[in-house]
Amino acid sequence: MSFNFNLAKSGKILINSHRGYSQLYPENTLHAFEGAIKEGTYSLEIDVAMTIDNKIVVIHDHSVDRTSNGSGFVEEMTLAQLEALDFGAWFAPKFRGTPIMTLQELIHWAIKNQAGLVVEVKQRQRRYEFLAELKKLLDSIPFAYGYTQLLAFDHPLMVHAKEIMPRVKTQVVTIARYCNHLEAITHSRADFVCIEYPHANEDDLRAFKKAGLGIRLYFQPNDEGLHPIEHLRLKYGGDVKADVIRWMKEGLLDMISHDDISMLKALAHEAGLEPV
Repeated sequence: MSFNFNLAKSGKILINSHRGYSQLYPENTLHAFEGAIKEGTYSLEIDVAMTIDNKIVVIHDHSVDRTSNGSGFVEEMTLAQLEALDFGAWFAPKFRGTPIMTLQELIHWAIKNQAGLVVEVKQRQRRYEFLAELKKLLDSIPFAYGYTQLLAFDHPLMVHAKEIMPRVKTQVVTIARYCNHLEAITHSRADFVCIEYPHANEDDLRAFKKAGLGIRLYFQPNDEGLHPIEHLRLKYGGDVKADVIRWMKEGLLDMISHDDISMLKALAHEAGLEPV
């Protein structure tokens, strides 16, 4: 059993909900993940870090201050301390009492629901210890490797992940256009690359696909509340939507990612693709 992360040229495209359906639900919680599934979308981007007692939990920020009723740094807290906090009320009163999830709980849920997890590593300290604990976890759950990709800005860390977990699939972030861009990605031994529109170049995208890489296009949120396409158009000019739809139609993208699932699904439909 495994999840198919590579859908380019299949007539479908993965709708990769950023921290789950975080536009409508508290991010990185079961509410957000179940919300994505209700929309018929099965690719979830999540964030993880390890507690001081070596438990891997699902959370984006290094501290709990923004998304809970507590205070402190995740990597300096125990799992019991995190489980005593409320991770839903900050978003809306109806989500009061929402607990933090462990990665172990989420992987079991994902396999049961046939959802693919793009797992971004947020660990800042004890990174190799984190990977060692992650290996133990993935090794302990049947089919876990087939339903997860590791994502990181830290390319050398992903190389080490491949060294200790030969079965793991990895995705690396690029937030610039490099000389020998393809070589930079393949040197990290990645299976997927995450790009953002300002740094995307069609020649690079075609080279990535020719080399067998999967591609995820991530749309950054904006403080103005604008549609991400409109935000990019106002910032950079040009016909952003036409570019993205052309890339989808050509089969250059496997997944598109943002907080707003309905917006992503609408883009997929405009490109004549089935959003999944």
